[in-house]
Order: sequence, then C-alpha cells, then structure tokens
Amino acid sequence: MVQFYTAEFFEELARRLNADAEWAKMMAGHDMRMVCTASDKKRSFLIAVKGFKVTTASATSETAANYHFEGRYDVWVQLCKGEAEMDRLIQQGKIRMAGSMAEAMGFMGPLNRIVLAARSFPKEF
Repeated sequence: MVQFYTAEFFEELARRLNADAEWAKMMAGHDMRMVCTASDKKRSFLIAVKGFKVTTASATSETAANYHFEGRYDVWVQLCKGEAEMDRLIQQGKIRMAGSMAEAMGFMGPLNRIVLAARSFPKEF
C-alpha cells in the first residue's frame, strides 16, 4: 500500500491513468500540466499529460504548468477519500487554483477522472 501524497502515490496514479482507455479517449490530442501542492506539508507534484500519456514528478510552486492547485494536506485527503469534490473545494477556497478558469472548465471531465483514479486504489493517509 502506498502512502498518500508521495512520489509513489503519484506514480501509481499515472500508471492507472495510462492504463485507462476512457482517459486515452478524453485526452487524445491534448496536453496539460498541473501542479498539486499540499501547502502545510510543503510537497508539490507535477502531473503532466502529453496526448493521453501521464507522467509525474516532484515539483515546486514555481514549476511551469497550466494549472496550480494548492490546499492543506487534510483537504487533499478529503478529496481523495471522496468526502469532498474538487469544484466545491475550489468554490469554498479550500483549494486555490491558478490558471485559466475558462480553460479548466473544459477539462472538468479529465480532472474528475484524475480524482476518480486517485480514489480507486488503496493508500495510507
């Protein structure tokens, strides 16, 4: 079992997305880079998508990306456990987003797919 919000967690997330045929259909021909930061843990990870292929890496808040999502670790735990949804956490200001909101709205399907993939495997919190 992997520890949540670690390099191993993000690697498993990428592996699952890369094996997901529906993800491949959603992202064919699209590139996207997003950085997710747990502000209180001072941990950031890049999720990079080229076509539909996902790679992950450690990052900083300055890493170039289309979107930057930042929140406290406990908020990311709520999201990953299914106790809260990304759009609601953004609306409540619990996760701050930097990047084009209009563009992000067009990627809500893929963003939700990432969340569902993150929820789909065992992890320790």
